[in-house]
Amino acid sequence: MSSKNSKANDARAAAKAQAQAQVRAQERRTMLMIVAGSIVGLAIFGGLIFFIINQGKVEPLGTEGAAAPAAADTTGGIPVGTAGVVGEDLVTDVPRVDVYLDFMCPICNVFEQTNAADLDEMREAGEIQVYYHPISILDRFSSGTDFSTRSAGAAGVVAHLAPEAYLDFTAAMFANQPEENSEGLSDAQIEQIAIDAGVPEEVAASLDDDGMKKWATAATEQASVDGMRGTPTVRVSATGDFADGVILNEQGNDEAPVVDYFTAGELRAYIESLG
Repeated sequence: MSSKNSKANDARAAAKAQAQAQVRAQERRTMLMIVAGSIVGLAIFGGLIFFIINQGKVEPLGTEGAAAPAAADTTGGIPVGTAGVVGEDLVTDVPRVDVYLDFMCPICNVFEQTNAADLDEMREAGEIQVYYHPISILDRFSSGTDFSTRSAGAAGVVAHLAPEAYLDFTAAMFANQPEENSEGLSDAQIEQIAIDAGVPEEVAASLDDDGMKKWATAATEQASVDGMRGTPTVRVSATGDFADGVILNEQGNDEAPVVDYFTAGELRAYIESLG
């Protein structure tokens, strides 16, 4: 065999070896992707099963015999009337504003500080009807203490048993908001906040009611069905009928009305424009 042919054979052998190495490397990468995908798939499936099992323990809103604030409607909304009391002096035939909030959500706190005074003033004047939705989507940020569920359930208890103190209680909860990834507030701390906000002591002692925590979970699930995107979410109906409502979009990334409700006065201006 000539030297030329020998070099050519060596080159082909080297190329073949390199190709085989590349194939083996690709096979290893493919196998790793399959394994990783299987692990992720199992994790997602396991999480889905966990969610389904736990949802099965909670009755949907409106289930006969299930705990719920007396004034709450089938969407999980808690209506506050012109005098600032849950379920009393409610108006109709005016725009309806539904506000979805999680007590662990720092952006919800910003929303409250920006818009609470405007919403209160318009509600007291009978210009709007306001429904508050305390929900629980941020339990994962309370180091296993389920603060979002506990606080939303506590708000449900206050709405049911101390309706005149609901707004002061929720304002106080945001004023004492714990940081994300902390243990949140203890039941004893929530109880004291409630008492300081005007909730009777006998009511404050029952804020950890398990039935009301289940209501909060069911209300959160209903909020998701109704299109809640996270917290805060603001839904406005010009007709006053929840079914006619649209979810406002502060970012301008879809066809929903764009309202920068983190800028003072913008939400009020939008609502007033509906008239």
